Amino acid sequence: MNTLNIIRSVKSKMKIEFLAQLLGMLLLAFLPTYFGFTKQLALVYYFFYTIMLIFAIYYLSKFYSFYKKADNINSENRQDANWFYHELRIELAHYKSFHYITTFIASGFGIVYCYFNKITLISLINKIEILIPSQLNLIIMSLTTVFILFVLAESAVSWSFRKELKDLKSILGL
Repeated sequence: MNTLNIIRSVKSKMKIEFLAQLLGMLLLAFLPTYFGFTKQLALVYYFFYTIMLIFAIYYLSKFYSFYKKADNINSENRQDANWFYHELRIELAHYKSFHYITTFIASGFGIVYCYFNKITLISLINKIEILIPSQLNLIIMSLTTVFILFVLAESAVSWSFRKELKDLKSILGL
């Protein structure tokens, strides 16, 4: 695979990711209406959503800027290809950071939601509430959820661009 095809493949995936993120943020705006949140819970949700939206605008603008800079790359120039490889790795690290931040924000709202609705981890923990107080139950559930989401974010971003990074690395001899 030559450098131009790799760059086109990366840009194609970036375009899909960008549009998916925009659609996801748009759909998240209507979540309280869809699930019928109370006014108080909807207010808390929109507070978390606003914070997430601010981070999304920042990270997705950086993502889009890199996408546009990739248009000016001379794929035959080794220095440009090397720049693209290293910038892609940096952008993917930023994209992972965006996923981590949104995971924390979503987990924060999840904790508030569980607290307001008195949702517990599993019925087994409810039966042994004497041994595990409800606050610890909430912490266990939150940490488990965050861990799973971090693993998913890390593997999804790495997996989707893994082939292109590997091909580009082999072309550049890194």
